[in-house]
Amino acid sequence: KCFAQARPSHTSQACIAQGSSTMADAKTKALAFFAVTTQRACHNSFIEWAKGGEATAGYTVSSVIFVSQLVCVFIGWALAYSGGGNADFKKCLDAKNLKTFASIGMIYALGDIFEMESVNYIDSSTYTVLSQSKLIVTALLMWVVDGTVQSVMQWFILFTTSAGMLEYVLVGKSKGGSMTFSAFGVGLALVKVVISCYVAVLNQKALKKDSNPFPVQFSCLKVSWAVASLFYMIIKDGILGSGDMWGEWTYRTAVLVFAGFILKTLFNQYLLKVLDAIWKNISEAIGVILVYFGKILFLGGTFDATVFNAGITVVLACIAYVLSKDSGKAKKSDVGDELDPSAYPDLTSALLRHRRK
Repeated sequence: KCFAQARPSHTSQACIAQGSSTMADAKTKALAFFAVTTQRACHNSFIEWAKGGEATAGYTVSSVIFVSQLVCVFIGWALAYSGGGNADFKKCLDAKNLKTFASIGMIYALGDIFEMESVNYIDSSTYTVLSQSKLIVTALLMWVVDGTVQSVMQWFILFTTSAGMLEYVLVGKSKGGSMTFSAFGVGLALVKVVISCYVAVLNQKALKKDSNPFPVQFSCLKVSWAVASLFYMIIKDGILGSGDMWGEWTYRTAVLVFAGFILKTLFNQYLLKVLDAIWKNISEAIGVILVYFGKILFLGGTFDATVFNAGITVVLACIAYVLSKDSGKAKKSDVGDELDPSAYPDLTSALLRHRRK
């Protein structure tokens, strides 16, 4: 329309401004996708890097989770105050709002604990590949809980994803090298995936039912998350452990907390705001390859073409499944639809008027 209208110059300028705005928006989305994908890959690598080359981490798992979630609580309070003033800040401390997200935050904390513990037994790249099984777990949960049925094509894509993950783990184990693997670690990673899928459903329902602004919801969720982490730290590392609830913190631990957990939380919400959940899942899938190369470049790993091919198989299968979920929204264009009279209401009404005459 802009080019078809030869009108005063201000119209053309408005059209040019509109086009540049669209391009800038596309650049913002591309930059957000790149930043979030890179951060996701770095997060899993940071967990392994923070161990400093040791078999197990010197810091306590609970302390890292507690500090990161406590910082997120303050961030949520600051966002609530900046957006709604004292009224929204008081909502963050309201007992009813805190109770709404209490159980959800506790389950999220449990998922973080399994994630951190699993990387003591498997390397970051293996964990990242196994985390893609959330697509399969989610599909099964939707089938059992909601009765949502996957198409035959989607089930075959999920089977391909499972086969790719199994090949990655088995080939990596047989090749040896720098890959760290144990059945216990794999079990912890898979339990974390199940927890994440389950709590995501609970969180989505709670967010939809609750009418408070998002910063209020965010801070209330993080309060219970931090409290659960604190209880875990007191019981596991304090009462039942050596009594040292913090362990040995270094600059690597601080990087893990701020550049890992905190940025991951903020970037997750930003990506969902700028793009959508489909691109979020694609971002996580691409992170598999980035973590693999990150292990080679920075964590002393060695490149293996067979393992790399298995990782690529997982990535492509995940992307294909995610895109297949959105394909049902596309408009069909087969011959039957083109010849359907209901697709041409204006022509049908014109022919009827002509027949009446």
